[in-house]
Amino acid sequence: MRDSYGRYWEEETCGTRYALEKIDSNIDYDRQLIERYKLEEYIKPFARFEDNKNLDVLEIGVGLGADHQMLATSCPKSLTGVDLSQQALDHTARRLKIKGLRSELKIEDATNLSFGDSSFDSVYSFGVLHHTKNLELAVSELHRVLRPGGTAKVMIYHKWAPVGLMLWIRYALLRLRPFTSLAFIYRNHLESYGTRACSLREAREIFKAFNEVNIKVVLSHGDLLLGQVGKRHQGAMLKILKQVYPRWVLKQISRLLPFGLFLLISLRK
Repeated sequence: MRDSYGRYWEEETCGTRYALEKIDSNIDYDRQLIERYKLEEYIKPFARFEDNKNLDVLEIGVGLGADHQMLATSCPKSLTGVDLSQQALDHTARRLKIKGLRSELKIEDATNLSFGDSSFDSVYSFGVLHHTKNLELAVSELHRVLRPGGTAKVMIYHKWAPVGLMLWIRYALLRLRPFTSLAFIYRNHLESYGTRACSLREAREIFKAFNEVNIKVVLSHGDLLLGQVGKRHQGAMLKILKQVYPRWVLKQISRLLPFGLFLLISLRK
């Protein structure tokens, strides 16, 4: 699993784009945290970090560690963070040390977690599981390590989204390949190779082992072309598009239809 995916995320640790253009030891974690929650204002109401007090908590995919910092400040009974990228773990360890916070951090494969059955009261994973080689297996592992009655908060990508449409126009329609599937587009052109996006029906099927499954579709900052986008898609066309982009129209559409890149999934085992 550490092949092209592992190399990609060593170079593009999730969240660094909000802090500095170049990743180094002087990264401004406070700035990154502020920018993250300003740009993605739906995260805190969804994650409800404060609900993890006195619980055994696992985060799958710590990235740059902003959410992990929030989990640590919620006073959990224990906190564990895993990631496939050593750079992500190093950043997270550094920011926690600065803040005087603690967590057990280790490299893990989300499809083959080393923890025993029913190890955690709460599992959090934001924007990670859709990058694994086997989403269904990763969800099965999440379910396995969660205790009966435990809760999980997961974000995975939604198939029907402005991001997918923009990528399809660029990499299919403009290349005279109109029959290219969205699955191929997401797999080959959104972040690491193999990235997957699900329909609502597919997501409900994947998470069917849980006793409670609540899913909300939201427009991401990528859908609205806000902030910095993935490094793979820089160019003059993107700069022009950002100036004329119909953000207001998309927001109105999203109020009527499940149209947006992020599936915010709240679960109970």
